[in-house]
Amino acid sequence: MFPYLVCEFGKGTLSNLVKECFGTDFPDIIKKKQVNYIYNYLNDLEAKSVLLEAEYVDKDYLEDYSRYYVKCFTRYGERCARLHFFKEKITHSDFDSIFEDIDSSNKDKITDSYLGFVVVKPIPKTFIGKTCLKVYESFFNEESSKALITQKYTVGLFGLKLHVDTVAFQEQDKVLSACATTAIWSALHGLKKNNIRDIPSSGEITLAAINHINNSSNSFPNDGLTNKQILRALDVERLRHHLINIETYDESNKDRIFEIIKIYIDSKVPIILGADIYEKQKYENESNEDNQEYIINRLDGHAVTVLGYQDLDNEKVLYLHDDRIGPFARARIGRIKDFVPNIKSGAEKLDWCIALQEKNDDGEWLAVDQILIPDSLIIPTNKKVRIPAEYISNTCCSIIDEYELYIDSFKEAGEDVSNLQSCLTCRVTLEELSGIRERVFNDERVINKRDVLTKSTARFLWSAKFCFKSELAFELLFDATDIPQGNIVSNIIIYDEVNFEASIGYFKGLINSGHPLPESKELNFLGAFISFLKPKEKDLFDYLDNEYGELRAPLYLKEAELADDQLQEQKNIKKHYGKIDHYLEDDFAHVHDDNDIHMIWVISHDGALLIGEEEGNKGHPTLTGFKMARIAGELRRDTDGWYINSKSGRYSSDYENANDLLHNVKNKFYEVYSCDDSDFRVKEYNEEDKGCNT
Repeated sequence: MFPYLVCEFGKGTLSNLVKECFGTDFPDIIKKKQVNYIYNYLNDLEAKSVLLEAEYVDKDYLEDYSRYYVKCFTRYGERCARLHFFKEKITHSDFDSIFEDIDSSNKDKITDSYLGFVVVKPIPKTFIGKTCLKVYESFFNEESSKALITQKYTVGLFGLKLHVDTVAFQEQDKVLSACATTAIWSALHGLKKNNIRDIPSSGEITLAAINHINNSSNSFPNDGLTNKQILRALDVERLRHHLINIETYDESNKDRIFEIIKIYIDSKVPIILGADIYEKQKYENESNEDNQEYIINRLDGHAVTVLGYQDLDNEKVLYLHDDRIGPFARARIGRIKDFVPNIKSGAEKLDWCIALQEKNDDGEWLAVDQILIPDSLIIPTNKKVRIPAEYISNTCCSIIDEYELYIDSFKEAGEDVSNLQSCLTCRVTLEELSGIRERVFNDERVINKRDVLTKSTARFLWSAKFCFKSELAFELLFDATDIPQGNIVSNIIIYDEVNFEASIGYFKGLINSGHPLPESKELNFLGAFISFLKPKEKDLFDYLDNEYGELRAPLYLKEAELADDQLQEQKNIKKHYGKIDHYLEDDFAHVHDDNDIHMIWVISHDGALLIGEEEGNKGHPTLTGFKMARIAGELRRDTDGWYINSKSGRYSSDYENANDLLHNVKNKFYEVYSCDDSDFRVKEYNEEDKGCNT
């Protein structure tokens, strides 16, 4: 058996190469609709060559073969073939040369021009297996109007490592899978960080879907899956699923559904779209030959995988893996009458649809002959993601609506606010905390960077980026792992303080006015957002942080402070929370610079004033028990009286406002001891104090 064959890319060569593997009885593959679509797709990618890998073991097909086909009387075989496509002209000898000279220029020509592959299963009629084709370059020009989910696939071809960025496609084989099964399979391939080797085959997905449903038949062939069975299959994969039932089909619903789809695609989350297929048929009416009328007939239920979108110049487009057509099929969203004029009957209660578009061999768009009427969206996400995008989208729309009403009130009062109308826009994505922290850390615009980076936050967050006059003003973070009744707003990232205040000033004004706040509409968190804006009540520890510095751990321990791995704490520590009827002289008469005797002090985590002796080489950690504390220093006396400093290399060395804190500590001494202001002073921090080890 030959290992591979190489030919020029063309319709005829595709068919002939496959028949070389599976015999002349194998059907002409070009007659298939999906193959014709793939041919035109590759033609757009300017494919020049095709290589047939004659014997290929496909993981997905091998699993399904062992589950069903091996028991058939007809021997279909367990080996597949694989077709590889290249943008450059490659000959058989070009490929032979890479085995003889691994540094040959032919190797670079092959790897650089790789366009992907199609697995051909040894099954008549439904033979298109795993298909991974390069995505059009137009998707990578960073247009905000267009987005597509892709994964990096590594392809091994006789030891040569090739790569293609795409999402795998296959057609349903009508035995082990139905359209819903292949839609699930493609969605699993599209999910970020999914290990491609761990994705189940079509047969495994089908069994997972039907095995735990009452009255289901644990057998093949499989005719199709219900929404409940689709959700069960996702359960088995340990995924969270969000189901959106589309009950009405008016114009406003179309826009809302499209916005939700955009949110998930921007978040790199594929969507399983359930729909009914309607076919356009001519209405035979001899009296109306000049104005052809059409009837819309329902054919069947269907499921596709949504992997991309385009939103440009009022044209809304989805890119789908549709097993009846091919990968990344273009589908326009619009009114039915835009695609099927002069409807006689069959769609009286329907308003909008998704129209699949196909090209002919000349690259021209064909007339629409079938449309999809969507009825559901099923979104698979990480099991921790409990809050669906719909809630977040509703919340952001409510914020913008309230802002617009606020601006309108000025307009009604006769003020010119045209420069403020329609200024607030928003874009929502699902992100992981690590990614958010990384970009915030590297973004010089972020004003409250420290608060954002150090706050304990959930792993998965809905990010809502609000722009004011097209400039990023602030970003709302919602806890995607919370419950609908929770305080879901996690944080606000401020990029532009002026625009931030201009955007949310209305809500702050409402809070301060005491007037009734806008009520949350159904399925949104407007109330949680407004509550988050309310000034937080200060507690004791906020006060202590401000007065005596935020908590610090001691930088290190000295050997003298440890004995037998035990901290040598001081025994006679004076610990004061409030006033005592003592003068400093009463407790520390022996302290004086003349005899080089002084005391050491520290403000504890809970605000207590701790005072002890510096015995030998034992310093401030022996007062705190090596625990966190605040600013620390020395208590001394000279001929001018008592004074304190902040000499403590373990606690005080990195407070930028050490002198301010030290003056607050002076007041603390006044609170505890009876001191004469003329006899008690502060010796302010200077650079020489940094090296102090007390």
